[in-house]
Amino acid sequence: MKNILILLIAILILSCDTKKEEELAKASVIQVMTTPIYENATGNTELIYADYLGDIKPDSISLNVGIAQREGVNIDSVFTFEVDEIEIGGAPFVTHITLWTKGIRNDIPVFRSTSKTIEIPYSGNFKNVRIKGEFTNWAPQDTEVVDGKIIYRATVPQGKFQYLFLEGGKEEKLTGNEPNVVSNGMGGFNRVIDNSRKANPAQLSYGEILDQGFTFQSTGELDNVVILYENQKIEAQKEGNTFTVQLPKVDFSDRISKTQLVRVYASDENGRTNDLLIPVQDSQVVKDPTKLARSDFHTQVLYFMMVDRFLDGDTSNTKPVPDPEILPAANYMGGDLAGVLEKINDGYFEEMGINTIWLSPITQNPEGAYGLWPEPRTKFSGYHGYWPISNTKVDYRFGDEKVMKEIIEEAHKRDMNVILDYVANHVHEEHPVYKNHPEWATNLYLEDGSLNTERWDDQRLTTWFDTFMPTLDFSKPEVVEKMTDSALYWVTEYKLDGFRHDATKHVPEEYWRTLTQKVRNNTDRPIYQIGETYGSYDLIRSYVSTGMLDAQFDFNQYDAAVSAFAKADSDYANLTETLKKGLEYYGHHHLMGNISGNQDRARFISYASGDVRFDEDAKKAGWTRDIVMSDSTAYDRLGMLQAFNMTMPGVPVIYYGDEYGSIGANDPDNRRMMKFDNLSDRETNLRELVQELVKLRRNSMSLLYGTTQVMSESNGILDIQRRYFGEQTTVFFNETGLILNMVANNERFRESGTAINAVVTDKNIQIKPGNFMILQMKDEKSEEKK
Repeated sequence: MKNILILLIAILILSCDTKKEEELAKASVIQVMTTPIYENATGNTELIYADYLGDIKPDSISLNVGIAQREGVNIDSVFTFEVDEIEIGGAPFVTHITLWTKGIRNDIPVFRSTSKTIEIPYSGNFKNVRIKGEFTNWAPQDTEVVDGKIIYRATVPQGKFQYLFLEGGKEEKLTGNEPNVVSNGMGGFNRVIDNSRKANPAQLSYGEILDQGFTFQSTGELDNVVILYENQKIEAQKEGNTFTVQLPKVDFSDRISKTQLVRVYASDENGRTNDLLIPVQDSQVVKDPTKLARSDFHTQVLYFMMVDRFLDGDTSNTKPVPDPEILPAANYMGGDLAGVLEKINDGYFEEMGINTIWLSPITQNPEGAYGLWPEPRTKFSGYHGYWPISNTKVDYRFGDEKVMKEIIEEAHKRDMNVILDYVANHVHEEHPVYKNHPEWATNLYLEDGSLNTERWDDQRLTTWFDTFMPTLDFSKPEVVEKMTDSALYWVTEYKLDGFRHDATKHVPEEYWRTLTQKVRNNTDRPIYQIGETYGSYDLIRSYVSTGMLDAQFDFNQYDAAVSAFAKADSDYANLTETLKKGLEYYGHHHLMGNISGNQDRARFISYASGDVRFDEDAKKAGWTRDIVMSDSTAYDRLGMLQAFNMTMPGVPVIYYGDEYGSIGANDPDNRRMMKFDNLSDRETNLRELVQELVKLRRNSMSLLYGTTQVMSESNGILDIQRRYFGEQTTVFFNETGLILNMVANNERFRESGTAINAVVTDKNIQIKPGNFMILQMKDEKSEEKK
């Protein structure tokens, strides 16, 4: 099909246009948010039609200012383009492409690349020097010798990026006294390359809510503004640095969601500004969070439980593997789906304020013992669910199809989502897929004869997790087809609300595109998909798009938060740098998962208490000594992490037990049986605090959709402010070691303010040392203007 290309080289005209309104009489055919396309550093960027339009092909394409077609490389399903330097002083950092379908516009934001190639010199004593870092996905890369000097050319976008040099595979050991180094959050240090902006771009802020519209402001002159109303560009009236948006009348009757989204993207000569996100219902801006649904993904608070370690609700299926080589900590403990259902029915999750339950994998796992840990010697059972021998059958040790459907039904009655942990990357060697089609697996041995296990980076798409877990070869179309059908089964046979996808980075993009298209073609509800990827920002973001996943877990931010809150080093610089980088990479209103912990890390609280050291093997620690609680101030530090997660952009995720402070080293010590009763006073107080934080999160538009601004990050104080029209929430973290007093005799605060974790008097608000405080104010008078 020949693409009709219309090149629009014009400065943005901010005015209301009758023709534009007629174009918006019909809603975009794209019913999910069009995630921005980030220009490749090479300038050779692809737009894959199916990501946005499914089986529909565009009739024509309009290219906005600065975008040019790449000649000779376009095919029927992919459009390749670049963001050109043009005569007006350079293409704007924000622009867009329009796909036309039967006269309906479908707009996709495009972000110009900010990448720059920087030479990193090496001046140490290594001879065979290699490098690895965030810009290499932490996979070792060769350096080069230029004019007798060892260098590496790193292409990085704006921001600071960590790296290390290696010799013979051995990492250099830094003391922390070297220039330009930063804590890695786990007891060591990394070098840092800095490609930060020389000057910050303007910032956008919410203004007033109007009848069928709103206003917003900019702190400076903008060179381009793209405003999207459910994936269709609309205009604004500009007066000074204030923009007025009047929402056109569009028929959204075919939408599966009651809420539409308005997005504002803008840029100036220094780069992209922050973006704005405004939920709309019935042509009116939403200002009451109770009007939002559980299917509005930004409202989610996730709770992850490992089913076997949560609650034994049916003792008849409690069947540990009868093998003396498996120690109790590595065997089934009896938790099951009946236990999950019991806690749904007794109101535990409702009391916590949780509206999304995430279940660990429940498919059938093997009955034997596998793997080996040397000291103390033990094998393992498949209690965790990540060794599937079936992709559709419920493991009898967890329950059956009936109780699984009852969980979903009862959760939905209580306005809660249920998402399932799904394993696609690998199967257990007993799985019929592998037995019948061994050629569907990647090679266990590489060409050089080495074992292809745990090669997480250099063999990312082929490595096996262990010798009994074949990784599937998704370069074969028949494997993609079979495994996506198996995943699809769970959202068609069950009314699930989403997936947590295991080992996302080890599965090629083709699998995710195929699965997502199948899910959208065969379901009548929003399906939230979040992935698990450890690695660089570029790698993580490569899986997050309209055609693939909605989000991934932000492990980079978690590592920075562990360093800031658990280590108590009084330095918030790395945390705020990581926060800002995440907003830059994933958007200021992203859906990334902000975790309190997970099943592959030692418990945060045990690092904070000092019972697990940052410089030790945390898994070995869990096997060789009894991890206890030695310092109760760790409960405050876990409260700080929970407060950070609940107040930052993204989706808060509570790892089971972190609501009260379950202790433990790494796997399997971090997977102790859940406690519901006989909590200590400290544990009870923490759980009540988390409940209060979840309630604040779900009832605050500023925390769900607000702007994010770091007000202060120095001298042991971190101050972050979030705003949404007339609502402002400010969170403070105090590492000064002193009780801080803030003046609180503000009349507005006394009338409409809320304080969490603070002592409020007539004249002062006190912030405890090694703790946090949240203040929220609402100005109803200035929130709406008719």
